[in-house]
Order: sequence, then structure tokens, then C-alpha cells
Amino acid sequence: MRSAYTAGVLDFFLDEEFEFPVVATASSGALIGSSYIAKQRTRNYQILQAVGNNSKSVSVINWLRNREIFNMDYIFDQIPRDIIPLNYQSFTQSPSTFIIGTTDIQTGKPLYFNRYETIDDLLTITRASCSLPVLAPSVRYQGKELLDGGISNPIPIHPLITQGIKKHIVVLTRNRGYIKKATKLNWFFQRLFKNNPELVRILRDRHILYNQTMHLLYEMEKRNEVFILQPERPLRAARIEKNKEKLEELYNQGYEETKAKKEILLAFLESQTQDKTSTIPS
Repeated sequence: MRSAYTAGVLDFFLDEEFEFPVVATASSGALIGSSYIAKQRTRNYQILQAVGNNSKSVSVINWLRNREIFNMDYIFDQIPRDIIPLNYQSFTQSPSTFIIGTTDIQTGKPLYFNRYETIDDLLTITRASCSLPVLAPSVRYQGKELLDGGISNPIPIHPLITQGIKKHIVVLTRNRGYIKKATKLNWFFQRLFKNNPELVRILRDRHILYNQTMHLLYEMEKRNEVFILQPERPLRAARIEKNKEKLEELYNQGYEETKAKKEILLAFLESQTQDKTSTIPS
């Protein structure tokens, strides 16, 4: 739900017609990013409102019964197909490569997808990338058992660097200076995922990877290789926030803070006219 901030950023991009050859996402960024690729302005805002209005969309009772605190069928099937449909034709016509990161539950390693033959493929992979451990069951796809892409690679900059991409815009939902702390649930993960030791390891060390990646990004920022968009103040919302006023505030914060940086963002973009550019919405 903190990705309401990202939704505001990407709607500003659509208003200004900012397009990127590559868009790499993980976790909720995959859901928010698909609307951006399809050029459906305000769709993400409408989704967040729909989730906030549905009393069963986030439920502890549902978690106890079905092992998912979010109503995943509602969010990843009913909404994109019937309630606030994703324009899949527009999505497929986009010239941008859209990357979704997931986590292989057996190896604990990131697994990336960038081809979606049908809308079923796209929705299934997006659902997998958003399936938080403990709060949602894993998703089976092409013989793999997948979980939240943010576990193994919360900010998927590394595959883009490997591709030789020189310039990046990274959208984060944590304010500058945030340092991720070690989980206190390692004992629980060891018990719950006792048959998946590599997953337990990556969950235990996730804070190390996140903090190392942020250090890399700040170094790249000094070299004018990365433009970072992140909240100027900590977001006032929980991961499962349903308060519509707070969600609207996050959306507006993302839009207005990006708008305020328009000129320096344009200068960054103009400085890379010869280089391929990516964006990473978190």
C-alpha cells in the first residue's frame, strides 16, 4: 500500500510523457508498473481506492483461513479483469521492456520475467512478485514455486547494470537515510520454511542486501548514473494501510515531490541522450 507514493510518481511521468526503454520492478512495483506501461493514468489510484473500499481486501480472518492477509484473487484477478481492467492490448504495444522480479523459493535467488504471452501470464507473475512470505502463499509458474520479488532483490538494479544500461531512475518508498534492520522473525522463518534453507538464508540476510544496494545507488548517484526519487519525509502508512485519506496523501506526495524535481530530472534525462535508460519503480 506504500506504493501509492510510486503511483503518484508514475502518473506524473505519464503526464509529462516520460518513457523508458526498460522498466524493472519487484513486489508491488510490478502491479503499479503495469498500469504505467499500459499508459492508464490514475488506474493505480483507482485500484488503491478499490482495495481500501473493500472490507475483505485486507483481513486477518482471511489470513487465518487461507494464509493470505490480502484477498489475492480480488486484487490480482477480479480487479485487473473486471473491476478496473488492465488494457492488455496497450500493455503489449508498449516499446518498453517490462521486467518483473520474483524469488525462487527453492534456491532463494531472484528469477526475472520479461515476456508475457497472455494476460494470464502477466497477472500470475505479478501475483507471485507481490506474494509476501507468511502473509501470502507461494505461486507456481512454469514449474517454479515463487514468492515476493522484494525478498531476493528489493531494488532490481543489478540485472540492468549487467545489460549495460548506463542511466537509471529509481523510485523508492523509503526516505533518504533509511537503514533496513535485521528481521526478528528468523526463528519463525526457520520453522515455517524448514525445507527451504536458501529462502531462510535470504530472508535472514535481506537487510544486508538492501543496505548494500542503497550504498551502490548513492555511489552511482554521485557519478550521475542514477536519479533517485524517494519520499522527502517518511511515509505515514503501514504495509497493509486501508485508510483512504492516507493513501490519497501518499499518492499526492509522490506526484508533487516529483513535479518539484521536474527541471533537474529533465537535465538528468537530457544528459544521457546517447545512453539507454531504465526506471525502477518500488
